[in-house]
Amino acid sequence: MGTFLKIAWRNVWRNKTRTLLTLGVLFISVFLAIVMTSEEDGTYGKIIEDVIDMTGHLQIQDKEYQDNRSINQGLILDSTLLNKIRNTAHVRQVTAHLESFALASCREMTRGVVVVGIVPSEEESFAGFKQKYLKQTKAQGKYLEDQDDGVFLGEKLAAYLRIGINDTLVLISQGYHGASAAGLFPVRGTIRLPSIELESRIIYMSRDAAEKFYGATGLVTSVLIKADDENNLKQVRKELTPVLPPGTCLRSWQEIQPEIVQLIDGKLAGGKFVKGIFYMILTFIIFSTMVMMMYERRKEFGIMAAIGMQKSSLSIVVFLEIIMISILGTIIGLAAGYFLASWLFIHPIALKGEMAKSIEEYGFEPFIFFSKNVEIFYWQPVVVFCLTLVIYIFPLISIRRLKIINAIRV
Repeated sequence: MGTFLKIAWRNVWRNKTRTLLTLGVLFISVFLAIVMTSEEDGTYGKIIEDVIDMTGHLQIQDKEYQDNRSINQGLILDSTLLNKIRNTAHVRQVTAHLESFALASCREMTRGVVVVGIVPSEEESFAGFKQKYLKQTKAQGKYLEDQDDGVFLGEKLAAYLRIGINDTLVLISQGYHGASAAGLFPVRGTIRLPSIELESRIIYMSRDAAEKFYGATGLVTSVLIKADDENNLKQVRKELTPVLPPGTCLRSWQEIQPEIVQLIDGKLAGGKFVKGIFYMILTFIIFSTMVMMMYERRKEFGIMAAIGMQKSSLSIVVFLEIIMISILGTIIGLAAGYFLASWLFIHPIALKGEMAKSIEEYGFEPFIFFSKNVEIFYWQPVVVFCLTLVIYIFPLISIRRLKIINAIRV
């Protein structure tokens, strides 16, 4: 085998042009496959991350709440239940929201909005509001206190209402069991959210203030649960289901946001189709390179067979050549793809112009995000490497069918 390896290695670099061409094809293939998959995984991973920050992995709701999002379908907040959830294995964070609708007004400007009552200290650790959405985005104002009587609202909504910090916001709605709800709330600050649509229609206030506004003391519309890992959700659901209050149910973020799931599934299907075409083109290019190599080396193979080298030994040498080139090209492509994906993971690409506007219309940030998921960096090279090995069948068959006399005369 050592002799075969030496011969194969010398053959690889005897025709540098052919070797560099093959390496280039493999490098570009692995590199593009990694970057494409990293972009796909990063973009949709960012969407899912933002959704989970807003909704949690799971929510406890009244069974009727999903179809009738009324405050009358709320739950009585039970501290015993919350403690049981917090003590459940693989549950990382828990918080509760009181959510309803209202009409927001400032001077002559009015808009229908979603009002979300939160516990600001819990929400900071659950969704990272203060760090992720207020500090890093340089939003104005200050964060809410747990007993605060003020509000902070999306920057787009604030711009539409022409309202600023310390201005007074008027809210009118229908409270619990049809009670009239109206109030004046000082604006503590604004928040920039990943969803432009949400940012233009959402108001946050402390849950204490929301309970007073809607006349819904001790009521919440959902209990949000975040697991330590999405792979543990089945176990969390299994353990929590027996302790749920009567008339309530557990819903995953996929059930709460089915339109997001449909969007991602559709995009992923399109991405798989594009990668399928990419791999077909790649297979054709590598196959063409193999055909060219076999044609150029027919006389060489004929002479080697004529002087006594077995065709099986010749096949082994060619196989080792292909393995060496495949490994070398894959490693170079992997290294370059990893470097670029890692850099773009830290520095996502900002979109501008019409493309940015069209992305924002769907409620997403105008950036192309990338992922450093470990699976990306071994599955794509493995696929390309396996395709190369499959294509080896062609030179193997060609060598087996080699006619020595005809080959020498070429």
